Amino acid sequence: MELFKLGKNRMFWTLMNIVTVVFALLHVLITIGWWKMDNMFMGAGLEMFSSLALATAPFYFMLFLCTFAGFFVANDFTIGVVKNIVMSGNRRSHIFLAKFIVLALGSMVLAGVCPFIVIIGGKVLFGFGEMTDPSALGYLARAVGLFLIHMLALVALLMLIAVLAEDSGKTIIISIVIALFISVAEVLRPLPGVLEAMYRYSIFHHLIDSFRIRMTYADVIQSLSVGFSSLLILVFFGILVFKRKEIK
Repeated sequence: MELFKLGKNRMFWTLMNIVTVVFALLHVLITIGWWKMDNMFMGAGLEMFSSLALATAPFYFMLFLCTFAGFFVANDFTIGVVKNIVMSGNRRSHIFLAKFIVLALGSMVLAGVCPFIVIIGGKVLFGFGEMTDPSALGYLARAVGLFLIHMLALVALLMLIAVLAEDSGKTIIISIVIALFISVAEVLRPLPGVLEAMYRYSIFHHLIDSFRIRMTYADVIQSLSVGFSSLLILVFFGILVFKRKEIK
């Protein structure tokens, strides 16, 4: 049912079109040299993927993901859909997991699939960008894999916020505040005292850190540990909150 809702969700298709158009414009501007960028992809010999630095910026993709979460999950509380689903007899934990899985799939399309389609399409159709070091594709696979794990944990956080807020507007506002916090915290680093340690072991830091070119085996293990543990904890608390929530 949630997959059917996703296919019929106008906001999802609207966001997908907006993401594709906006990213395509930015990708062209970066590729033709109008917007000069010197990022990790250029340094790794993957010029054609240089615009991914924008697509993976927390504030950029959080704008789309929080809007999607607000209208796909929180809006169900506003219009009374959740009440009907709960009355269907399914376990609340199953309902929550179904919504989370579909929300995660939609988020991966918005944050990952659309940018890659634009990049590959630009290369095939117009020859945009070069790849001077094809061996660096291993780095790209590792970076994208880690990024997606932490993005899933972030989606679980957005899901929890949507369930607590029960309103698309509140969900979007709270999520944008979190996105601003991520951006400001990264700029102001090192943070004072214990805040630095807390941020260093958070999904917010590892979202950005996933694309670091040189990572040791210990760094990868730490990133995976933070990502998976955060995902499990957030999903657990999301299910707990949803089970105890009074559905009006």
